[in-house]
Amino acid sequence: MVSFQERALAAGLALATFAAPAPLLAAPYVIAGSDTFAMTSQAGAHYRVHVHVPERPAPPEGFPVLYLLDGDMTFASAVETTRRLARFGRDEGQSEGIVVAIGYPDEDDMLARRSFDYTPEGPPDAVALPTGGAPVFRRFLAGELMPRIAASYRVDTARQTLWGHSFGALFVLDTLLGKPELFRNYVATSPSLWFGARSLLGGLASLPARLAAAGPRTLHLGVGEREQDSVRARSHAMSLTHRELADRLAAVENLDLHSRVYSGESHGGTLLPGLGQAVRVAFQEVRP
Repeated sequence: MVSFQERALAAGLALATFAAPAPLLAAPYVIAGSDTFAMTSQAGAHYRVHVHVPERPAPPEGFPVLYLLDGDMTFASAVETTRRLARFGRDEGQSEGIVVAIGYPDEDDMLARRSFDYTPEGPPDAVALPTGGAPVFRRFLAGELMPRIAASYRVDTARQTLWGHSFGALFVLDTLLGKPELFRNYVATSPSLWFGARSLLGGLASLPARLAAAGPRTLHLGVGEREQDSVRARSHAMSLTHRELADRLAAVENLDLHSRVYSGESHGGTLLPGLGQAVRVAFQEVRP
């Protein structure tokens, strides 16, 4: 027979069970006005694409668009920067637009994927990962992703901007030299010019003719003040190459060059200020 004490203990445990607060379950972080979708390129590469669209109605000509490389790392910061600049920078002509961030479904594979996607053909054994996939990635961007975005949203195709950092910035420069008609504005933050720098400089010869056909374009080129120290450890001179590249680009007709050095910043430290600069460039209102 169950004793009174045992029945009381069982009842107490039951009451304690009902009274205990439910465990907190972490909800996924969601950015309002945003969507994420998977996309497989015709070449068989898998991507994760994040898109943010302003809540207000699109203007008659459509929204300007900012395309971000390394999208999994930069999307949230870019969206919040866009919102704050639009809210507090209207007197300076800041508005909003569509942010498209290109990422990868597998974080463990991200380093290898970006090293391949963002680099042109470079020096042998420059890095221990596959490289040289920039032409293939650019075909996906121009021929598959950009048409999908234009078909899904109200886009101003005359106001599209491409931003990248490090290898991503190298891809930005490579795209400007080879296919300047794809974007109106190019923002390259701390490009890894030690990888294939001479190849990029060689592409400058055909840039004037390409710009004559595409029309005027804008390039914002940025580098950290302290980058030279870290690069010297690898016997490279990125800061010197940056100046050399800027000097040569400044002489190119139909290219509006803005070159800057981020004070006190190393290579990694330029990502956020460069991203902020890209948002400003992409969504600055065009005023008569």
